[in-house]
Amino acid sequence: MITAMAGSASGSRATTLLTLIALSLGGIADAKFLSMPFTTDFDIFGSGTYGPDGPWQAVGVLLGSHERKSHLVPLEGPTVPVWPTAASMVALHSTKAGGKYNITRSSNASEPFLKITEGTSEDNASALFRFADLNSNHRTSGLMVVDAMTFTNLRFEEPGYANVQATIYVMDSSVITYPNNRTSKPTVGVLGFGRPSDLNFRGTSVLVQMKEAGLISSSSFGLHIASVPLKQRGSLILGGYEENRVIGPVGVFTKTTGLPVTYLIDVSIGYEGATEKEREGGSVWPNPVPDEASRVGLARFMQPSENGIIAIPNPAVPGIYLPPPVCANAATKLPVVWKEDLGYYLWDTTDPRYDTVMNFGGYMAFTFLDSTAANITIKIPFKLLNLTLEAPIVDEPVSYFPCHDTDSYNTGIWELGRAFLQGAFFGVNYDTNVTFLAQAPGPDMERSVTRSLEPTDRNMTGLPVKAFVNSWRKQWPELVIPDTESTLSPGALAGIITGTLAVVGLLTAVGWFVWRRRQRGRGAQQLSGEQPSDSEMKSVSELGLPDKVEAKICPYPEKPFVEIGDSTVLELDSRSVTSVRTVRTARDLSEFSEAPDSPGVYEMPADNPFVDRQRDKEKEADRESQR
Repeated sequence: MITAMAGSASGSRATTLLTLIALSLGGIADAKFLSMPFTTDFDIFGSGTYGPDGPWQAVGVLLGSHERKSHLVPLEGPTVPVWPTAASMVALHSTKAGGKYNITRSSNASEPFLKITEGTSEDNASALFRFADLNSNHRTSGLMVVDAMTFTNLRFEEPGYANVQATIYVMDSSVITYPNNRTSKPTVGVLGFGRPSDLNFRGTSVLVQMKEAGLISSSSFGLHIASVPLKQRGSLILGGYEENRVIGPVGVFTKTTGLPVTYLIDVSIGYEGATEKEREGGSVWPNPVPDEASRVGLARFMQPSENGIIAIPNPAVPGIYLPPPVCANAATKLPVVWKEDLGYYLWDTTDPRYDTVMNFGGYMAFTFLDSTAANITIKIPFKLLNLTLEAPIVDEPVSYFPCHDTDSYNTGIWELGRAFLQGAFFGVNYDTNVTFLAQAPGPDMERSVTRSLEPTDRNMTGLPVKAFVNSWRKQWPELVIPDTESTLSPGALAGIITGTLAVVGLLTAVGWFVWRRRQRGRGAQQLSGEQPSDSEMKSVSELGLPDKVEAKICPYPEKPFVEIGDSTVLELDSRSVTSVRTVRTARDLSEFSEAPDSPGVYEMPADNPFVDRQRDKEKEADRESQR
């Protein structure tokens, strides 16, 4: 049994409670996914938001290994905020760097197996974890160890928690220097779900450990960072994903050398419900793209699509980093101004175009080419790209546009950070070696539906495309958007249709059976010469005939008739007999026509030799009886 890391007094806000109260409910123990809590879900993180270039929400994890002694007692211990990523390890700030991790107080930590000296973002070691804009300078130093962490489940279901051994980069120093030479010390770490072996580091993926323990169905995760200003909570599912966070077709990309690689082929400006001619928009993509997009680093071996670039979703960095002059081209179509001293584009809220961009469905569209050669377009509304710079970057809060024209630093790779992932779904299935990318909903999203990802899954389901507009309708009050149909998922629609057809089929079969029995009963009465009762006369009207039509019964003779084969009952119109049973005699078979098998309305002919012959026989019988 691993001893939990020591902390300060139980119950204090500084070290306590990641309240999870994971109840063991009957029938839910088979759930093969774990929903991790965000810092905005609990007040132990204060506001639960982080800057100075957000605001952002992070994921909360417990330091050390823990065991829940009762389902009614929440887990306690020091909790830390982290950015969930596809990186190959975890990165935490030590107490020396202003964080909570203290290696000297952990009874489970391994001996350090790697030392990283202070470097810049361009250095290989320090570049593994960047928490600032790529145009800023992030210096770190520290040690690599293996130590215990605990993941807790936000949902009231099993598994309530998971103890894992994580490969951790413990940063004893971490300083960000911005383009205006101001500095800050980040407090949020990184939670990497990748394989440490991809970088030849010691340890095992935390997802692999959870899968082998039977806690999740596959080594996978589904992530939507979501928006703090619009009060949309984030979603991180280990072993699955939230189906309501996925809209439209899902881009599927093959992972390469451990990286969640995607292929970006176009960026454009657009407005929902408007053409490019109606509002200023269109592609802002460079033609051709810079040489480094295909001639340096990993790009030389991956052969990206013509005029496209390699882009990696990375929640550890805040902005959107693209080859020049994508952002500069976009700025010519938007109410933004470049501030050289800050190194950011700022929104000009006095520009008349500002209201149009924010309230008339404006968005920045990213088009990707996935491994099936399908084009996937993800729209990031400008309301998500209206973020805030705060101290220490600026003295007073100011709105900025988080797009950066950036060199790839000889890697041939660009990055799509948290600003992009507010409006995009990002997932990885390490068992099938694929990366998922899809449109995410706005703040008015559908009810949560969580799905497991199986080890063989290479795709996922979501909501129809029209769900995107519905989720943004309240945020675009000045844009008239026609009402759309239901945004139920394909699986839900299929279930409703199947159930409806089954019910209709059952009711039809029951109705036919009852009708058939009634007709057979009526036929038996007719052959025996009995007249139908009042209740039976009412059942005739139930078959759809007018209420005022008098029912008449054909006077069949009592014998010597022989019924041949199945009876066929046919409805007649209101001008004649209500029903007739197809019967035959050996003697008279050739003297009348058999009713056809097809349904319809038939009228008995005015001169019916069969009826006349029966009437003559009855008169003859009466005369014989009188004698």
